[in-house]
Amino acid sequence: MTGWMVKSSILAAGASVSSLLAAIGGGWSVAAALLVWNRLAGIGAAAAMGVGVSLYLGRQHHPSHASSMCNVDEVFNCDVINTSAYSELGGIPIAFLGTAFYFGCLVLVAQAGRSREAYARAGHVVAAGSALSVLYSVFLAYQSTLLGAWCLFCISLYGLNLVLLVGGLWMVQDSGASFGAGVMEAVKGMGDRSLATITISGAVALVLSMGWYGGLGPVPATSTGGTNAAEVNVAALVEGLAPGAAMDGTEPVYGDPSAPYTVLEWADFECPHCGIVAPELKQLANDHPEIRVVFRNYPLDMACNPNIQREFHKNSCTAAYAAECAQQQGKFWELTGLMFKNQSYLDRAGIETMAEQKGLDVASLGTCMEDPATKAAVKADLEAGESAGVTGTPALFLLGAHGDGTWVKLRASPEQISAIVDAHKAAGAPLPVGG
Repeated sequence: MTGWMVKSSILAAGASVSSLLAAIGGGWSVAAALLVWNRLAGIGAAAAMGVGVSLYLGRQHHPSHASSMCNVDEVFNCDVINTSAYSELGGIPIAFLGTAFYFGCLVLVAQAGRSREAYARAGHVVAAGSALSVLYSVFLAYQSTLLGAWCLFCISLYGLNLVLLVGGLWMVQDSGASFGAGVMEAVKGMGDRSLATITISGAVALVLSMGWYGGLGPVPATSTGGTNAAEVNVAALVEGLAPGAAMDGTEPVYGDPSAPYTVLEWADFECPHCGIVAPELKQLANDHPEIRVVFRNYPLDMACNPNIQREFHKNSCTAAYAAECAQQQGKFWELTGLMFKNQSYLDRAGIETMAEQKGLDVASLGTCMEDPATKAAVKADLEAGESAGVTGTPALFLLGAHGDGTWVKLRASPEQISAIVDAHKAAGAPLPVGG
């Protein structure tokens, strides 16, 4: 892929962010306008939108999901957030906890519209629940800043939570009962059905959504067992042919150098998702001796990548140079593994500390990092990435399952790659390429 094509992709990504933000803002505006016109209608609209968005995010949390429609670039990437350690509570995707809350609110306001007397404290219950949701939204937003990535659909829920909070508080004001007193009445029952309704309907929604989640499809085969590879739609895990993908023979290899299957990764050491994928790829090669992993650099910063027009991952180029030099000392995988684990400390001093911990000659490493040949090697990786069609990281390619010398670009996780390989071995013939 030529440089102008990558630049066009970046511009297109910006447009996608704008269009998604416009749609999100439109949803907020509709709910807010309805809220001014009719409290119950506004809360109902916000809750209905919340059900739809949270169900989608729950679907995307499943291991068999395809790439999310709100994956725009490294900054706006729903899958990075939706597969992080904060995407579950007690083994339950938080998206489905959201589904339960929003559905409960929807049922509650529907019932309140039919009988105001039996649901006099509906506003208090909505306000209390949405206040907790807003606080949790703040926590999740903080975690997003640490991960360096944002989920646009999650942001849409943050706004809907605010709409619900305002709507609930307006209903509290309209009721004439104080917030605290009204909540206590709802908790005690006292003839009001609001809390019981939102709790029961929310529990039903949670059970149904988790049942739906469990039946979404086979989880890709893993080293610990799993679904038969023949049952996995491996064609859907392949984005398409990648005739431009190639290796020059100087790349670091993890696993058996003569393995029949090659996973080629382009990655950025400051990319949060790359940090998640890196140990998974190593585990893939450990569990499957027939698979080897090959690494190439694709730092996303203007300091060394001409296709990035701003400072983005400001230490990624320095980390790429260090990785090249660590390979010369036979310590590539040792140093890069530590760098992926410590992505907030990839300045020169941090890298030198990690290099010392892994037994590298730090002085030689520093000299090597300033060598024009090292920078040329990273430039070669970037140019090879452009030719292969890399527009973001991590970018994964596979050789060995789709015909002799045929590279394909993947939309699969490391776990799913094992399913592709198993399917190829079972078929005994080149696999079809999905579109």
